[in-house]
Amino acid sequence: MRLVLVLGDQLSPSLSALCKTDKATDVVVMAEVAGEATYVPHHPKKIAFTFMAMRKFADRLRADGWRVAYTKLDDPENTGSIAGELIRRAAEFNAVGIVYSEP
Repeated sequence: MRLVLVLGDQLSPSLSALCKTDKATDVVVMAEVAGEATYVPHHPKKIAFTFMAMRKFADRLRADGWRVAYTKLDDPENTGSIAGELIRRAAEFNAVGIVYSEP
């Protein structure tokens, strides 16, 4: 089983990482993390709209049969970084690899 990283600017069902994986066995990882929202200044509405779009896309993936591990910004276990979330989810799902599309 592998993790499939989907970032907030990659919300497309034709994303190469999704096309290279198997929804029957792999787990999509999406996370709202402070590190991604604050590395450059963004308007608060842009951040809110991005998170809203991410949540809707995660729902769409679930409806299409994907298993999605989604971390909300206010999740008490949120590590605050993409790397931290991948490490946490790898341990949770006993993943053997990560698939991603270059940002």
